[in-house]
Amino acid sequence: AERWGVVSRVVGTGEGEVVKEALAMAETIAAKGRIATQVGKESVKSAYELSLADGLRFERRLFHSLFATQDQKEGMSAFSEKRKPRFSNL
Repeated sequence: AERWGVVSRVVGTGEGEVVKEALAMAETIAAKGRIATQVGKESVKSAYELSLADGLRFERRLFHSLFATQDQKEGMSAFSEKRKPRFSNL
């Protein structure tokens, strides 16, 4: 399934491996900016309810709204300065 692109990752079958992998993934997501993560989740959830054209408009609106946040400015600064961002969730 992984080779065919049906799944993005295959986790071992040993006891607790799925939970370990889920926690590692949760840590990775938690390290990202909270506002951008919430907006991304909202965009994905809307995909089930909107047409492609409406979904793209919705995504664009959400994307543009992020430019009003302090975290966007921090993320861009951190990227250009080649450092880890310090998100404030504002």
